[in-house]
Amino acid sequence: MVYKGIVKGKVVVLEEGMTLPEDTQVEVVPVQVPRPGSPAAFLEVWGSDVPDAVWDTVEMAIEALDRTDREHMRQGPHA
Repeated sequence: MVYKGIVKGKVVVLEEGMTLPEDTQVEVVPVQVPRPGSPAAFLEVWGSDVPDAVWDTVEMAIEALDRTDREHMRQGPHA
């Protein structure tokens, strides 16, 4: 079983409601959290339980950016 928590000082505080018996040996593996807005952050939610409406919004934004890029490329370099 996996328990999640956060380090406070030199103590790992487990998520609310999670308890372990006193003297239980544990193995702690730090979790690397991607920087918000980074490609890694985007990939972290890819395929997760994100509502369809949110993905629809993301897809529309990507399509709009693609259209803008294509229009810019058609116009050619500006003098």
